[in-house]
Amino acid sequence: MDLNNRKTYPYSNIDIIPGDILYSPIGRSTYYVGHTVIVGTDYTIKESLPGKPSGHMLTVEQFWHRHLPGDRITLLRSKAGAQDAAKWATKNLHLVKDYTVLNHDINSIEKNYCSKWIVQAYYYGANVKLTNILNRFISPQYIIRTKSLNKIAMFLTA
Repeated sequence: MDLNNRKTYPYSNIDIIPGDILYSPIGRSTYYVGHTVIVGTDYTIKESLPGKPSGHMLTVEQFWHRHLPGDRITLLRSKAGAQDAAKWATKNLHLVKDYTVLNHDINSIEKNYCSKWIVQAYYYGANVKLTNILNRFISPQYIIRTKSLNKIAMFLTA
């Protein structure tokens, strides 16, 4: 990584790497359900959340500051395929139109939710399966427990 263009997570010296997954636990900031997002190739957050359209992009700083002080954000990194997953997420975010946790079809990008979006980015972008059963509900809590990802850091928001 070019040190002159190095980007780090807020209030840390930890590098932001495309394909990073950020997990926010159940709490007021995540409407008591938890949330997962992926960092795109342009170092912005790519996510699926309620609203129109459901595919949403924001800066890491914006993501950080929408959390309440003292919230925990866990940084997860894949053992393989992160760059390719980030490319896929960056390229396909515009296809995510509707937020629903009721659509478990891994082939459906238009009807999506946060953790399904992460699984799709790795599955279609990098041929990495974060779960053995793709066509079922995948909770944000499942993402943080998958063996395919390494826990790199836990941040407390200010």
